[in-house]
Amino acid sequence: MFTIDTTGDGKADSLKIKVKNLIIPFSVPENIELGDFDLNSIDINTFDLSEYATLYLDDNPINIPKESIKIENLKSQFIIYHKGESFDLDDILEGKFSGRMIELGDTISVLFKLNASILENLVEGKHVFKIESDIVSNFIINFELDETNMNLKLDPQNT
Repeated sequence: MFTIDTTGDGKADSLKIKVKNLIIPFSVPENIELGDFDLNSIDINTFDLSEYATLYLDDNPINIPKESIKIENLKSQFIIYHKGESFDLDDILEGKFSGRMIELGDTISVLFKLNASILENLVEGKHVFKIESDIVSNFIINFELDETNMNLKLDPQNT
């Protein structure tokens, strides 16, 4: 995990999760389905994350009310990087990420733009990011922040 400055103003505005494929090469499927949830069937204009999952940072819920999310902004608040290429929500929904080969040793980075009230809690030290959902298994990441992974400037070519 990293806190990232995407604007160059010296302040972190995003959280980056970087994962490395250590198992086997795979191709990103055309249809991404998680249990009964089919990503291709969602209506981005009426989507409410709270209906599907609860996000936590250090056991504190991250409240993301549907009313506060402007759809056009949401489309750029979630970006996947692979081999120097970026894919926003529109790209993913249009299938532009589908079919990509994720080789052994490749990394994928997921960048979440977050509001300042959430990021101010990401101080130096140990943290836990958790997603609880009835659709898929719960997802927990334990991480520690220090000067090596805090407030880094976004480098799209090195993500």
